[in-house]
Amino acid sequence: MQGKIYLVPCPIIEDGISSLPPATLEVLHTLDHFIVERARTARRFIKESGHPKPISELEIFELDKHGKVEGLKDFIFKTKKGSSIGVISEAGCPGVADPGADIVAIAHREDIDVSPCVGPSSILLALMSSGMSGQSFCFNGYLSNKKLALVKQLKTLESIAHKQKQTQIFMDAPYRNEFLLSTCKDSLRPNTMLCVAVDISASTEYIKTKKVSEWESAEFKFFHKRPAIVMIG
Repeated sequence: MQGKIYLVPCPIIEDGISSLPPATLEVLHTLDHFIVERARTARRFIKESGHPKPISELEIFELDKHGKVEGLKDFIFKTKKGSSIGVISEAGCPGVADPGADIVAIAHREDIDVSPCVGPSSILLALMSSGMSGQSFCFNGYLSNKKLALVKQLKTLESIAHKQKQTQIFMDAPYRNEFLLSTCKDSLRPNTMLCVAVDISASTEYIKTKKVSEWESAEFKFFHKRPAIVMIG
């Protein structure tokens, strides 16, 4: 029988194995072959999950951060010989804001079955707890790190949010959170709703939605280097 590509979510915080349902861990523990975003963190996650085999006996293919895929197709073709493969992101659900989507695209082209496992997604968890529209929303990934370009992007997203009643979701590297949020406060309308969801599912979790005018610039420094999802609506 041909193997499958399993999309295996991992915790979005350290020591978060309990956030994964038993059925997902059961699938993980049947797999010997993995395609991962970062080998080091993937190995730690697999070991902490209680995988029955030693890590040294598992075959792990690390995705190149520059997008090179040399040897990737050959690895995926192990499924043609009966081996199933697990795809693991750096955090959360593979394939969502994640290079795992490229693996899934290849699998569909090559008629390889893809099976998603249940697990945490910081994007959906943030949306769930924002109080903003979950009927219509758009994830925009990373915005520009250049001030003028960022202001233009934010104003465009704000216009869509108001006209279409569509929640706009985005993020940035944790060390740029203060820059991103300060730019939001300076460039968005006072009555636009702004949600910041930080350290989701951790003991330090902080999620707050209020008008742009109600946010104090001094608050943003507390989000420095903390994983965050930002929404406007």
